[in-house]
Amino acid sequence: MNGWINLYKPSGYSSTFCLNLIKKKFKLEKIGHLGTLDPMAEGVLPIAINEATKTINYINHSRKKYLFEVQWGIETDTLDSEGKVIKTTSNVPEKKEVINILHLFKGAIEQEPPKYSAKKINGRRAYDLARKGEAFSLKKVKKNIFNIRLINHDQTNKKSSFVVICEAGTYVRSLARDIAKELNSICYCTKILRLSDGFFKKRASFSFEKLINLKQLSDLDKYILDIQSVLYHIPTIKINDKKLKLIKNGMKVSMLDEVGTKEYQEILAEYNHTIAALGTMRKGIFYPKKVLNILWKKI
Repeated sequence: MNGWINLYKPSGYSSTFCLNLIKKKFKLEKIGHLGTLDPMAEGVLPIAINEATKTINYINHSRKKYLFEVQWGIETDTLDSEGKVIKTTSNVPEKKEVINILHLFKGAIEQEPPKYSAKKINGRRAYDLARKGEAFSLKKVKKNIFNIRLINHDQTNKKSSFVVICEAGTYVRSLARDIAKELNSICYCTKILRLSDGFFKKRASFSFEKLINLKQLSDLDKYILDIQSVLYHIPTIKINDKKLKLIKNGMKVSMLDEVGTKEYQEILAEYNHTIAALGTMRKGIFYPKKVLNILWKKI
């Protein structure tokens, strides 16, 4: 059983917890995920099963889409609803004010990661340092915001909702904090929902509860996406039995007759509609980088 699951992670559970429970439940050899979601966050969490874990770094997930909600007038130490209140203010921006400054958060921006984040400082996680009360600073990171818009503003209850399309690695909590700062206010995230992660969309995701309640491994099969369908953006070459056996041993193979001297930074080697390896193509030679052990029992 090899492939991807488009999991909908519920709020209240860490990404690691969900993975470990699925791995234990179905006795999987290997499991991995694409892009961590904070425990309070929910939504799309792509999961790689067995040999698909070798393809994680090849997935096209340069763009992510989030819905996030904020509570104005209050800031917490974690910048979300799990933290302790550290600041309050009576200054709540009006709808027009929010809309008028959003252009400042489109395109290339700089962000300071949240203190409670998985960012590493001398090998230690920032959230571990923050929980121990240790003083530290985080370097700003550059990220691209492709689009952001206000979808709801409730002046009475001091709440707003936004949808943002952003580069992978963007900190939504920091984005909310910085928007509030520009408005001379403060806020914290009450909800963060990942609507999409590249190929993986919320409308095609499967709930964590549904997967965990499956009775046996065979029931999981209908939820697994074929590796090649997820790697749709990478060109494919077809190989024969002889070349498959060479690739199995990590050896390069000539594809001059098939593709000529074309060069590819990433390319898939396919045998009988199944991915055998991922690699590069230089001067008509295929160099395997990741060999998938899906076919070897068949040859």
